[in-house]
Amino acid sequence: MTSSIDKGVHETQRPPQTITVSVNNQQVELRERRLSGLDIKQAAVAQGVHIQPNFQLSVKRGNRYEVIGDDDTITVHPHQEFLAVAPDDNS
Repeated sequence: MTSSIDKGVHETQRPPQTITVSVNNQQVELRERRLSGLDIKQAAVAQGVHIQPNFQLSVKRGNRYEVIGDDDTITVHPHQEFLAVAPDDNS
């Protein structure tokens, strides 16, 4: 017989969900909600986005982009847009 306490424990153990964001207009699946800039770039590289870990990462906020440092931790949201550019790109 399963008690209501046991049932509650099993209901909270959901399979991990991924969060889909875009990096340079390519979809990237992230497994965590709180990640560093470097974590996001590494996930993008591992999933085939043509960037390098030394690229500068920015997140779209409204109609502008805000730089995220490698050690900066942010909370990611579904459909969030990131831009990664080479350090020598003056665009």
